[in-house]
Amino acid sequence: MEGYLSKLRGLASSAVNAIQSKIGRDYAVDLSARPVGHSGLWALHRATRRSSSSSGGTSGGTQVTVWVFEKQRYFEQGINRQLFTEREQSLVVERLRAEAGQLTRLRHPSVLQVVEPLEETRTWLMFVTEQVIASLDDLIQKTDSVKRVIDGDEEFELDDLEIQKGLLQVSKALGFLHSDAHIVHGNLVPASVLVNSKGDWKLGGFGFTQPANAENPRRFEHDYQMPEHTQQDLDYLAPEYVLHGTWSPACDVFAFGCLVAAVYEGAAPMRCRNDVGAYRREIARLPDSAVNVPEDLMPAVTGLLRSDPHARATLRDFQDSKYFNDVRVATLRYLETLVEQAEDQKIQFLRSLVRILPKFPDRILRCKIQPLLYEHATDTQLLPFIMPSVMFIIDRMTADEFARRAMAGLKPLLAAVHASAPSLCVVLDHLAVLEAKAPAAVFRADIMDLVYGALMSTDASVQDKALHAVPSISKKLDPHDLQEKLLPRVQHVYARASVLTHKVRALICLHGMLPSLDKETIISKVMPMLKRTKTREPAVVMAMLAMYEELGLRHLDKQAVAAEVLPVLWAQCVDGRLRAEQFARFMQVIRKLGDRVEKEHLEYLDRRKRVLGDGGGATAAAAAVVDDSVGGDDFADDMDTGAFEAMVLGGSQTNGNSRNSSRRPGQQPAMQNPLADLGNDAKWAWDADEPLSTQSPLAPSNGSPSVPRSSASTVTVDVDFIASPADDEFGAFGSYVSPTTASANANATQKNVASRLRTTTPQRLGNLPNYNISPKPMTLIGQTASAASKFSTSQKHAGGKASDLGDFDPFA
Repeated sequence: MEGYLSKLRGLASSAVNAIQSKIGRDYAVDLSARPVGHSGLWALHRATRRSSSSSGGTSGGTQVTVWVFEKQRYFEQGINRQLFTEREQSLVVERLRAEAGQLTRLRHPSVLQVVEPLEETRTWLMFVTEQVIASLDDLIQKTDSVKRVIDGDEEFELDDLEIQKGLLQVSKALGFLHSDAHIVHGNLVPASVLVNSKGDWKLGGFGFTQPANAENPRRFEHDYQMPEHTQQDLDYLAPEYVLHGTWSPACDVFAFGCLVAAVYEGAAPMRCRNDVGAYRREIARLPDSAVNVPEDLMPAVTGLLRSDPHARATLRDFQDSKYFNDVRVATLRYLETLVEQAEDQKIQFLRSLVRILPKFPDRILRCKIQPLLYEHATDTQLLPFIMPSVMFIIDRMTADEFARRAMAGLKPLLAAVHASAPSLCVVLDHLAVLEAKAPAAVFRADIMDLVYGALMSTDASVQDKALHAVPSISKKLDPHDLQEKLLPRVQHVYARASVLTHKVRALICLHGMLPSLDKETIISKVMPMLKRTKTREPAVVMAMLAMYEELGLRHLDKQAVAAEVLPVLWAQCVDGRLRAEQFARFMQVIRKLGDRVEKEHLEYLDRRKRVLGDGGGATAAAAAVVDDSVGGDDFADDMDTGAFEAMVLGGSQTNGNSRNSSRRPGQQPAMQNPLADLGNDAKWAWDADEPLSTQSPLAPSNGSPSVPRSSASTVTVDVDFIASPADDEFGAFGSYVSPTTASANANATQKNVASRLRTTTPQRLGNLPNYNISPKPMTLIGQTASAASKFSTSQKHAGGKASDLGDFDPFA
């Protein structure tokens, strides 16, 4: 028990000392937690840089790995219950210091990066590197599918691509040591290779480095009193060094061949147990022991494991092996060196990259390729070619992976996309992907800003992409954002569109947004826009028909349908520019709306008849109650008789009409003549004194529409004809407009086109029927090919200008 308490006190003391150190202040690390792995005597702990820290090469929130060696705890345990002497303790610490110091001095993409140098106290050694998820030794313990849990829910698997990429990276690191640093690693074992968060293999374990041209190199001697991790591993040492004491870079090449074999075999090709005699026997059977090495790689491994250092293959020979002639490996290598390529080669590579990405495992995409793309996305010229690949990778992620791995790097890209129309088009094309992956708050705050900006863009292609994206996302937005941010911008596009497809698309967007808009917004903002629309292009008219049908069938009362919708549809359906099938569609909608008005009004009259009774003796209050029931609301037919009379009569008969106030009890009120208050001159149309035979005909004999009488009321004018066409310009409209009545018919057209609308919320666009809306892409309004386009119209009615909606302001 006492020993257990002593151990706890030692851990607490180490933790306190760690907190008091610079690393403890700058990084959040839990030393009491289980390490994510080990590399020799070092325990690897996850840590996060504190945001308040300003030192070092990392920013706040960056994930790192803290390497910790607890001297007191380790030395108290000893080896085989034998405590270390002071000399042995000094040798262990000196070896670990040399490893951390050499690692700090070396800088190469394939060498483990040190973030904070070594700190030492009485109880521990500690330094910080880039984030490490495991050592290679941890990952090759099993011969079959090697998996390791990373970040709690992700499985790491050493597949062929991971191995190919990793072996090339280690070979490059060794080449750097030999050619540039002029040192020999001296102990290249799986524990010396670390795998970082991107899946890259990084070289570490520099505790036994010596100069490449050392005259008196350190001889191999195994001390059984010292920890194995502080000594060279005989299973990976070259024969010329073990047997003859010769030291050269070729020793690392032999060790690298053993490491390659160990990756595929699951263990070192030699098992000497630090016995030189066993080593002599094992070296004689190399490389026959490597039986699981891929066939294409076997010649290269055989060359690396030759006993004669002069006949041994070089690292370049290994890198040129046909085993690495994999397009995925070549793609990764090219991407890693992209910064060295010419600008045109970068563009060509990035443009083709998205076609090869489906061949990569998901983990390589999100952990390796995506960070590299983010690094190059700072070049605005490359951004349009990078975004397709970025969006493809995001589409392959889960929502959780996107939040953890992609969102932080994507935000700077989204900010840069605003200034690049091609990049913005790519993002808008994949807006559904971002909507599915991004958290709702992030989508509304960061991604929707791109949509708002695209709708206000002067680039027609950007506006078109935005209009295509709006219907699918509008119903998922916050109601406030929809009404105050998205709606005004869609109306802005509609009011000022100079492209026919944009105008139609804007109407489709509005149709999809209506289910999410409240009634007040629809009445105050949407209806004025529709009412003031003067464009009569068939595509626009058919799109408006879709909205009117939804409103009339589901969201307006019968009075509004009869007074505000049907007149507009009748006026629009007789436009000569409509095709026969489009006119038929108009008539179908008109009949459906008319049937609805007829049905509901008959029901209303029936209810009114039941309430008033056959004698018509109900008071004005009863009539008001019946009137209030219009629109389909339930009426209390089974109300108690006394309560009904109290409601109808108001408790006193003297409050009724003065002409009925003097009747006797029980007497029914006299029926009033509805025309009694009218003057003697008031008459119905069929009461006219003039015989029908002498009245003006309804239509001219030549088939042209009749000219309204001068007493007809005027309506809002949507289309003004400013000139009468010549006789040969009527074309298909010859039966509609006669040359002798052109001026009169122009006036008639003005007085027959009206637009009034009241509404409630329609249903979503998904139920939109086929309205034969087929505008040619990017066709300017007023440039249709029909014969009707020969009419001369004023510029403000040609569509697409600010005056198209009069004084309507979508941002009011």
